[in-house]
Amino acid sequence: MIDTAYDYLYTGALIILSLCMIAALIRTIRGPRLADRVMGVNMTGSFAIMAITILAKLLEEDWLVDVALIYGMISFLAVVVLTKSFITVHFERQRRNSEKGETEK
Repeated sequence: MIDTAYDYLYTGALIILSLCMIAALIRTIRGPRLADRVMGVNMTGSFAIMAITILAKLLEEDWLVDVALIYGMISFLAVVVLTKSFITVHFERQRRNSEKGETEK
């Protein structure tokens, strides 16, 4: 009886996480700013990790927790690399704009 209730709870949580993941993907695609896109990628990764851990409990497969940990590390590194590259591009644009403004004076 209680196992069936937990199965319904886990299934409901997976459905809610799926809807949240779709919303985060939409936010990632639509933007409008770059920060929104990076945040959307990070949220999508977090929702995927939560879904994997719920599946690990639901399916009683311990190895899925290891997969979730590895996915978390990869997701974190992806966000750090994206942020670093976008910050570099931003500062380069600022430098070019300031040089362009000085040459026009």
